[in-house]
Amino acid sequence: MSGPLLQRVHVPMLARALGGFSVGTPFWSRADRVTAFFPGLYLVTDVRGRIVWLGKAAGALGVTGRIAQHRTEPWKRQVFDRVFVAEADDRITGPALEAAEGWAADALNLRSRMPHRTWPPSGAWPALVGGHTV
Repeated sequence: MSGPLLQRVHVPMLARALGGFSVGTPFWSRADRVTAFFPGLYLVTDVRGRIVWLGKAAGALGVTGRIAQHRTEPWKRQVFDRVFVAEADDRITGPALEAAEGWAADALNLRSRMPHRTWPPSGAWPALVGGHTV
């Protein structure tokens, strides 16, 4: 279920995917300790540093809440080690966040490297995210 080994260039791609909605510099946390109560994109690795998940989060609990939901599944609780988080401005819309997730999946080449997973399409990214400034 694992994807490619996380490379130094991968993490900044999360912020780039958020375009003008990006807030701050991406950071990492242990999956069981992540504190990120805001919307954004996240990339999860296993203990070997392989990408196992790319996702988006919104709502009151943000990334922290989404990771907590994931960790209710036994295999994710066992495999999720580090979470790399890129914060999005609270004004990001659901469709824009989905487009950003799709753009990140394309930029990281995850669709071909992790064919068992699916991500939203990225076609609307230029209109919803690419030209937006906060």
